[in-house]
Amino acid sequence: MSSNSLQAQLDLAKQFFRIGDLDRAEYHTRAFLEMNENEEAYFYLGLIQNSQNKWDEALISYYKAVSINHDYGNPCNEIGVLLLRMGKDKEAIYWLKKSVRCAQNDAPHISFFNLATLYKLWNRPERSLQYLHKAMEIKKDFPEAWKMWDELKKDKNESTNAS
Repeated sequence: MSSNSLQAQLDLAKQFFRIGDLDRAEYHTRAFLEMNENEEAYFYLGLIQNSQNKWDEALISYYKAVSINHDYGNPCNEIGVLLLRMGKDKEAIYWLKKSVRCAQNDAPHISFFNLATLYKLWNRPERSLQYLHKAMEIKKDFPEAWKMWDELKKDKNESTNAS
């Protein structure tokens, strides 16, 4: 199979994923992986499995993506988010911080936002605000980050006024 037809197979899998046809997306991703194991395909397989609430399988796929390319931030971020959902905060922070250090990351602002969320959960508003600031420097139009920023600033002002 030529590299063009292989790429077309992965592109088709991504299209099916975007429209929510997870079964077809998974089929085409696995067919691609039979011919060519690469980090992007494992990352998409992880996204598909995550969407199906198959968290353990998704983690395995993300770990495979990172094992192929240690500098691929997207699966690192997803690993962090899944570990956070599983209540493994300390492990999550490692992967989220790794994600922001990776040279290849399609959405570093999301990784910074996820770190801000984790620090907000830990009641560390100053640290959370630092990560939000970094996220909003990268992506000015980021409503979720601005909303959390406003909440944290409001909470900070209320606690200052209560003192």
